[in-house]
Amino acid sequence: MAAITQIALTHPRYTLLETIAILNQTANSTAVTKAIATPNWAQYATFVVDGLTMTGTTPLFDFIIGGVNIAVTQPPDDGDLIPLGGWDGITQKTAATNTTTTIDIGPNVTTDDTGSATASDHYGITAVLPPWLYYTYTTDGTTDDEDYDATISVFFR
Repeated sequence: MAAITQIALTHPRYTLLETIAILNQTANSTAVTKAIATPNWAQYATFVVDGLTMTGTTPLFDFIIGGVNIAVTQPPDDGDLIPLGGWDGITQKTAATNTTTTIDIGPNVTTDDTGSATASDHYGITAVLPPWLYYTYTTDGTTDDEDYDATISVFFR
């Protein structure tokens, strides 16, 4: 088990989690996992993968959000990741030009797992927010010429 990089909120209700800027990825598949503490007042979270642009021969992009079972381990580590509402991630992106993927999470969110491999999309996960959330994105560099650009943000309410 390995510790997960933790990201602190830069504003009480939202933060830019990271900017993805990969040029000519050479690793066949690279997964990045990070965690953020859920504010104790928050009941809902919205994650946004914005401006996703993929170029190259065979770019692939996956993204999933879940909870971290901190009752077992603290600080969060990758050995205790739990799914949220049975959600298994976005529809794998195989092509994207400035697309936006929005994922709403909360107890009264309507479940929606319909996505697009090439266009902007929206997901809904019916789940109570755990104390820690994690996200993992995976990129592919099978032909060593894949490029990825995007930002990942979270909003709490």
